[in-house]
Amino acid sequence: MKFQTPLPLKPGDKVAIISPSSGMPFLFPRVYKQGLNRIKEIFKLIPVEFPTACQSPEYLSQNPEARAKDINEAFSDPSIKGIIATIGGIDQIKILPYLDKELISRNPKIFMGYSECTNLHLFLWNLGIVS
Repeated sequence: MKFQTPLPLKPGDKVAIISPSSGMPFLFPRVYKQGLNRIKEIFKLIPVEFPTACQSPEYLSQNPEARAKDINEAFSDPSIKGIIATIGGIDQIKILPYLDKELISRNPKIFMGYSECTNLHLFLWNLGIVS
């Protein structure tokens, strides 16, 4: 398999902010806003908050399709150059069946995540996208 390495981010690029698992931004909005400010001020990127980014843990747990929709839309949007997950978590595995492999394969982008974003990193790896 030939791997695709997404283009590096540069100042002024838009990055999608998603919550593929739990709703920590909902529970800790001050920390979340501080992170957004650092993305803007330090990295000079433009964060674009997707619909599920700040939803409650209960909503996110009950709506894996909505979480996957944000990811699919972030990959399909040509103005978005990178994707940042606000949090990982074991619940992330529920979104995998709803991700559009073909769409994501055609639109490789930088994906950054921690704290058990392993499911998404492996999903991308299996598509040949470095994350």
